[in-house]
Amino acid sequence: MTVWMLSAALCVPTATMVSAAEAEPAAPAAPVAAPVAVSYNLTDAIKAEIKSVLNENAGSETRIGVVVRLHNTSDRMRRVPDYELRMQTADGTHYTLRPSAANTTSIQSQEKVELSYLITIERSDNVVLSSLNWIEIDEFEYPQKEKTVLSIPLEGLQWKGEGSVIPESALIKPWTEAFTLPVFSSSIEYTPVSLFYQNQPEGPVAFVTLLAENKGKKKEAIPLLQLDGQAESGWFKGQKQEASAGTLEPGAKQYVYFAIPVDNEVELNRLVVLTPESFVHADKTSIDYTIGRMVIDLQDVSGKKHDIQKVQAYQPGAAITFDPLNKLIRQGIDISLVELHMHGAEGDGYQTVVAKFKLRNKLEGPVALPEFQAELRTKDGYSYLGTRQATVDQNLISNLGYVVSYSFNVPSKEQGDDLVMNILDSKTAAPYYVPIASFQTKTQEQTDDDVMRFYPFNVKLADWRVAPLYNAGTYSYKMNMTLDISREDNIVVNQNFSKMKVELEDQLGRTLGSETLSFTGTKRLVSAQQSFTFNDLYTDQIETPLVVKIYESIDTPLGEAKRLVKTLNQR
Repeated sequence: MTVWMLSAALCVPTATMVSAAEAEPAAPAAPVAAPVAVSYNLTDAIKAEIKSVLNENAGSETRIGVVVRLHNTSDRMRRVPDYELRMQTADGTHYTLRPSAANTTSIQSQEKVELSYLITIERSDNVVLSSLNWIEIDEFEYPQKEKTVLSIPLEGLQWKGEGSVIPESALIKPWTEAFTLPVFSSSIEYTPVSLFYQNQPEGPVAFVTLLAENKGKKKEAIPLLQLDGQAESGWFKGQKQEASAGTLEPGAKQYVYFAIPVDNEVELNRLVVLTPESFVHADKTSIDYTIGRMVIDLQDVSGKKHDIQKVQAYQPGAAITFDPLNKLIRQGIDISLVELHMHGAEGDGYQTVVAKFKLRNKLEGPVALPEFQAELRTKDGYSYLGTRQATVDQNLISNLGYVVSYSFNVPSKEQGDDLVMNILDSKTAAPYYVPIASFQTKTQEQTDDDVMRFYPFNVKLADWRVAPLYNAGTYSYKMNMTLDISREDNIVVNQNFSKMKVELEDQLGRTLGSETLSFTGTKRLVSAQQSFTFNDLYTDQIETPLVVKIYESIDTPLGEAKRLVKTLNQR
């Protein structure tokens, strides 16, 4: 049969993310395909097929519409036959459809055209469409004679709009399977890649990525699609795909992106693939509607408070594997996560996770530093968008590594284990984020050896001493530290790099004074004895014994974040 029927049932979930399959199938399944539209002979030179059928009830009215394709198979231009198009219902009622003002009147040789027809009737009952009929009317005969030129049955071909029941059929597919839409092209295959829940200023959005691949032998246009979401709480209308969908050469692949605004704490159970249609009135006003084509079932992968995404464990320092089709990270740019530490102090009410990424340019010339975004997801399913350090280098020089830090503010109870790091492209589909890499990770444990690590710097404390000073009735403390500092080769840091902060405490844990020391600039730390003084003490008497705490300190939008690196107790 030509077009098929698709109706949609409601289902819902909570905000998070969905990617290719969480479990690999034993063998790749054949793509699920909607039925192919069947062609009928309308004349000896023109074939007709049905593209879309709308039967949508809206209270006291029912909207009936159809889009037909006509194919001129002859070797010369033909006029569109001057037939009347009528819709017949199961109860025997006939309705004459009105043609769109945008319909063409002629068809070039070998050309295919689409003609739109629509009517709104005053019926609130359940209208069942049975056939679409082309009627030839002989106006020169009296009484007027009518002849049915072509009749196409419509059983199972109608779309009833949002919220209708989806039958159990081949039009429903699991997330793990590829599918095609033969009514547009049997060559373009779609594969679900990711469903990524993200917060936007207007509210949460489910951002879906499909991979379109041309499996045929000729160039194919990517049809305009829309993706709606279903959840237990209702139907969520997606935003239309960009008009410039483009074309695909044989064997070419391209991502297609969709955004579905959802309510807070909603997790989708199904995605409905739709295509837009339009009808133009004589006064040039138009009616836009959509026709359901395919349902993607998320039941097996939803119900978990996380995004549907395939992630693997990550070894710190290894090059991150990016989506080969991503448009942000060029081949020849290696990015690795070299440090992931929990910063913060008791009583702050939150903690800060700081991630340090190393970027290395393996190309022959300089390239612009890619502006990727990073997101941290906890095992409870909560996501935290990172904030990149204030100043970064604009270009990556060949054969040099650069360190860029991102900070994530997380609840104070967060333990930092079983985390997922998402690397996001914030430009390709702005204002939405496109996931281009994801991996499992956890915060690093603080080591208790002699070396303090501030990647790319390793600091060994050979000796230290704190002594009180008295001058004109005030006390201060002078500290000497003998340091041995080594640095990873060919690694560049700038003035926004983290610093070493030394705090002096009494036995009750009260801070007497602090000093911040930099690894960059003219007064940077070097391998030698360092001397500095703790002034402006809160106390006016000598405290002993003292405790010295050494932190890694980094500036974030909410202020300073500290990570305890070493504790020294005075004897």
